Amino acid sequence: MKAAGFMLYKALLTAWDGFWVVWLSEVYFIAFNIIFIALWISGVYLPALAVLVVTGPPGAAGMYYTMKELAYGESIDWKTYFTGVKKCVWAGYRWAGFNLLIIGLLVFYAWFFSASKGGDLTQVLSGVPLGLFLIWAVIQTFTFPLMLEQEKLSYLNALRNSLAVFLKWPGYAAGIVLFNAVILGLSIWLRFPWAVFTFSLTALVAAYGLMEKLAGETHKEKPNPEGI
Repeated sequence: MKAAGFMLYKALLTAWDGFWVVWLSEVYFIAFNIIFIALWISGVYLPALAVLVVTGPPGAAGMYYTMKELAYGESIDWKTYFTGVKKCVWAGYRWAGFNLLIIGLLVFYAWFFSASKGGDLTQVLSGVPLGLFLIWAVIQTFTFPLMLEQEKLSYLNALRNSLAVFLKWPGYAAGIVLFNAVILGLSIWLRFPWAVFTFSLTALVAAYGLMEKLAGETHKEKPNPEGI
């Protein structure tokens, strides 16, 4: 946890130094999903989710790419986000597709067992599906950043390596997850952070934390971008 705390301090300094990049990435991400946001606010949930499936993955790809470049100290301008969208859009759709598959299976599980329990969906959701969803969400902290570390952007390799990160550095990874959860919680409470830094800051922290550990590993052995 101490290592995670020091890393978070450096990541926040990086975010402060590159605040305009963090903020602009957030603006771009919101712009990509503005139709989804408008529909969701209007209460038209199913069409909103359909739009999110189309616009969310490329928006996430651009944001994670930009935050990785910022973490590594690369030169960044206002076009970097769109470079990330262009380079990683299909990786974004693969990442989203696997996540939708897992979420769909969990929803089906909840629906199936709620029917067998007389329609008590609340009882079912509070059990195994909710626990599995939280575990899955935690593992996703590093999957997209790990995809960007590969020559061939493989989601399955990233998923395997994300599990390896949690097994190899559990306290460090837990510190990053806890910090991002706090940022999300504050954003839900205060609301205004969504428009300034919520998604981009959590992406930067994940990318920066991963960079620190991968850099440490390269001092021990030849770097292997396909596995940890």
